[in-house]
Amino acid sequence: MTADADQFRQSMDDALNTLRELRANRPAASDVEASGEATAGDGLIAVVAAPGGRIQSITVAPQVLRQGSDYLAEQLTIAVNAALDDLQARTVADAPDPPGPAVLLDRLADVQQQSVHQMQSFLSALTSAQARTARPAG
Repeated sequence: MTADADQFRQSMDDALNTLRELRANRPAASDVEASGEATAGDGLIAVVAAPGGRIQSITVAPQVLRQGSDYLAEQLTIAVNAALDDLQARTVADAPDPPGPAVLLDRLADVQQQSVHQMQSFLSALTSAQARTARPAG
């Protein structure tokens, strides 16, 4: 194998390994154990948000019911939105840092450049072989 082919294979291996690392380090939705929590209404309403934007639980102290349905709805909205915000912040904080786009673009550009060079070499060899076979024998 030529040095160019070895370089091309190495570049491809590097790019694929980077993508495999990204995929392997990405937590599956089932692996994320973070939950978002928030309270409202002076701590009388508590909400827990689970991964996927699902509400796991809502706890309402009986005292808050005396405030009326408008107050209850407003405070529930505040608590749910705050719990979802907390979940998002925790999920982002727990996620591994992927390689930057510049790193991936550089690696892919190298692969592209080497593949073009390899293709030119391959086509040149085919053209030479074709020219040799087209010559009359003799």
